[in-house]
Amino acid sequence: MFTLVKLAPFPSPRVLIRRWEAGEIKRDELQRLMAEHQRAILEEADEVLQNPVAAFVEGVWNKRVAKRLIQQHGEAAVRECFAALSEVEDFPPSAFLWNAEHWDVPLHCFIRTKRGPVFRVKEMKVRSDRTEVLVEHGEVKKLLKERFVLKRHWKGELVVISRVAP
Repeated sequence: MFTLVKLAPFPSPRVLIRRWEAGEIKRDELQRLMAEHQRAILEEADEVLQNPVAAFVEGVWNKRVAKRLIQQHGEAAVRECFAALSEVEDFPPSAFLWNAEHWDVPLHCFIRTKRGPVFRVKEMKVRSDRTEVLVEHGEVKKLLKERFVLKRHWKGELVVISRVAP
C-alpha cells in the first residue's frame, strides 16, 4: 500500500518558529529544519500520486472520522486540541499536526487511520476548561496509545498538563 513516511526527528515547525523567535536557534538552522519538513511532505505527495486508489480510500476513512469528531465535539475544539498536541516536542505526530489551527486545511488531513504513521483519536472528552484525549499513533503494526489531559492556562489556550500510556 504505502511506504512508511518517517516523521522528522526534530520539533514541529510550530515549535521551531517559537524557538527561533525566542533566540534559541539561528535563522539558518530554522530554514534547514523547515526544508526537511517540506521535503517529507513532498515525498508523501509523491507516494499519493503513485497509488491514488489507496490514497482515495484512506481519504474517505479519514473524512468519516473527522466528521464524527466534528459532530461530537465541534471543529474548533478538535483543532484546538490538535494544535496543543503539536506543542509536545517528543510526540511524533506533531510533525503533521502543527498547522491544525489553520482553518483552510481540512480537518481530515490531520487524521491518519490506516496509513503510517498512524494518528487516531480513540476517545475525546471536551469541557470548557479541560480536554482529555486518548490517541493511537506510530507504525501501522506497532501502535502506541497515550492519554493526554489538556487544560486552559491563564491566556485561555489549551496546554498539555499530563501524558500517560494507559
